[in-house]
Amino acid sequence: MKATQNNSQRVKRITIIALFCAMSFIVSVILPIKVIFLTLDFKDAISTICGMFFGPVSGLVCALIVPFIEATYSGTGVYGLIMNIISSVTLVGISSTVYKYKKTIWGAVLGLVTAAVATMGIMTLANILITPYYLKITMGLSLEVAKETVNGLLPTTIIPFNIIKSILNASIAMLLYKPISRMLKNILRTKDDALKEGASLDSANDETKKRNKMRSVIVTVISGIIVVIAFVIVFLVLGGKLA
Repeated sequence: MKATQNNSQRVKRITIIALFCAMSFIVSVILPIKVIFLTLDFKDAISTICGMFFGPVSGLVCALIVPFIEATYSGTGVYGLIMNIISSVTLVGISSTVYKYKKTIWGAVLGLVTAAVATMGIMTLANILITPYYLKITMGLSLEVAKETVNGLLPTTIIPFNIIKSILNASIAMLLYKPISRMLKNILRTKDDALKEGASLDSANDETKKRNKMRSVIVTVISGIIVVIAFVIVFLVLGGKLA
């Protein structure tokens, strides 16, 4: 009976994760907004919700599968695949990892803000390092001209675009996470869950609380460091020191 119940839960979990992947892909197909060689979509919000509910590994699976599917029809080819993977893995990986170790409203906000800022910084660097080669291949520009073109677009287009995309995906994930998580908990709940939840509350001792508090502090500090690094990257880029 126990094995049957576990198998049933496993099947439900896999099915729901597959549905998250499908929804993420559908969103990327029906709601893309093109800005030059950049694409604004909201698939990362769906993958982030998956990661926050099921854990970072499940979220990253979703964040990796969807870009590969997109690459089969996207006109940006390998360039689009690489940039999608970097963006999705950063946002989903950081937000769901922070939330895993700090499962509170503050933890969700901290994870999403940290992930959004980190994505902004990392994608700015990725555009500086990778996009010139894409422009060289697709537009026939020399590498120097392509680099100058990208550097010229950084303050007016690329950085604002990355900021908007990161904030929108993080905000949508924050807005939808609670109602979706309630629905998923009801779907996955078993008869023994209520008893287990009560037992876990009773068994929580002072040592466990101290450990959780220390873990929460460490997660907060690391998140703060990531945010500072991302802002420094953008500051340096806007100052022309990475041009």
